[in-house]
Amino acid sequence: MNKPIISGSGIRGIFGDSFTVQDACSFAAAFGELVGPGRVVVGRDTRKSGPAVEAAVCAGLLGVGCTPVLLGVVTTPTVQLEAMKDGVSGGIAVTSSHNPGNWNALKLIGSDGVFLRAEERNRLTGLLAAERKWTDYRGCSRTEILDGSTARHAELVAELPLAIKTGRKLKVVLDVTGATAALLGPATMEALDVEWEMIFPEMTPDGDFPRIAEPNTQSLTILAEEVVARNADVGFGFDPDGDRLALVDNTGRLIGEEYTVAMALDYVLAHQPGPAVVNLSTSRLSEDAAEKHGCNVFRSPVGEVNVVEEMDRRGADIGGEGNGGVIHRDCHLGRDSAVAMTYVISYLREHPETTVSQWADSFPEYINIKRKVEYTGDFSRMAVLLEQYLGQPDDTSDGLWWRREGGWVHIRPSGTEPVVRFIAENTAQEILDDDYALFRKVLKCVE
Repeated sequence: MNKPIISGSGIRGIFGDSFTVQDACSFAAAFGELVGPGRVVVGRDTRKSGPAVEAAVCAGLLGVGCTPVLLGVVTTPTVQLEAMKDGVSGGIAVTSSHNPGNWNALKLIGSDGVFLRAEERNRLTGLLAAERKWTDYRGCSRTEILDGSTARHAELVAELPLAIKTGRKLKVVLDVTGATAALLGPATMEALDVEWEMIFPEMTPDGDFPRIAEPNTQSLTILAEEVVARNADVGFGFDPDGDRLALVDNTGRLIGEEYTVAMALDYVLAHQPGPAVVNLSTSRLSEDAAEKHGCNVFRSPVGEVNVVEEMDRRGADIGGEGNGGVIHRDCHLGRDSAVAMTYVISYLREHPETTVSQWADSFPEYINIKRKVEYTGDFSRMAVLLEQYLGQPDDTSDGLWWRREGGWVHIRPSGTEPVVRFIAENTAQEILDDDYALFRKVLKCVE
């Protein structure tokens, strides 16, 4: 039996192999001890293993005296919002995000709506290693059911100060990959008075997602075709737990997930100028967007909680990650596809003569490479050789990051998969090709 992967957001693995109901129960119980007796909201995505993991989570929480509050099938940002309510101690999202349908996971959320911070993760590790303090019958609570959280989420986003709900009539196509955005996407569009159509509303009968779960330029080709066929203004592609958003413009061009954060920054910083934060793997597009409004962008290690903590340090209200995750303090400190959609729609209404294609073309053009290679060895061995070939890195807070002429290179071990990620961006294809060839050369030396 393989072991689950533990990361900044929680625990994940292949269900029945590296992630079991016993793991879910144990982690939920330790989390319950961490946040103390009280109500813990629990939401899940549409994976076939979801009900089993949800039941194990409830057992773990009940066993340490907590009250599970079931939200049903909802997005991760919906769980985050409900975790912030008075009388709630925290939240657990049962989802493995962009991983295939045979995976599942727990994302652990504090009462501030943020994934566990470093100090909390350290305490959780100690609780996992310690003997469990199960409650007796007198301490047992009951499971509660809470309906309507998706509707509340959509209404909240539509009432944000920068949301524009009237004006230009718009039509969108939603690719929800059979998952949670099938609920939040339409609800948000209804709240914003936007015409919408949806593709891939359900999982396949055998429990798989109808396309590659990660929303990017490779997985959204059908969405691109549908945007053109249905004469839509924009296409929105989601991941299974609804915290990330990728874009297709009105011509059917797959502009992808990097533009999501850049466009959100462009819109928000025009109205709320100030610092912004993105992670080390995020495109230079976000810096270009900020510079248009005289603002600075700071970079953090990859991971939602790392971006949030850097936002706190820098006093930033807006941030995100290049995987399509937009974070705006006006709503909550978590990636939220509904927030991202709202700001794309609002920009188009504020600029009624501008198309998404024209908006995208207003940014400089970069070439980027995003690769992941299976690697279970010691990353420090690889790092030594990489420094020999590429020189001293400019940032070592999350793997290795170099500034390069015309761009940057980021090489890091994944926190959620047994892989090493190579992410690079440049204005020149030949520089990207040379850097990737060096990476592959190093990989062969350490395999």
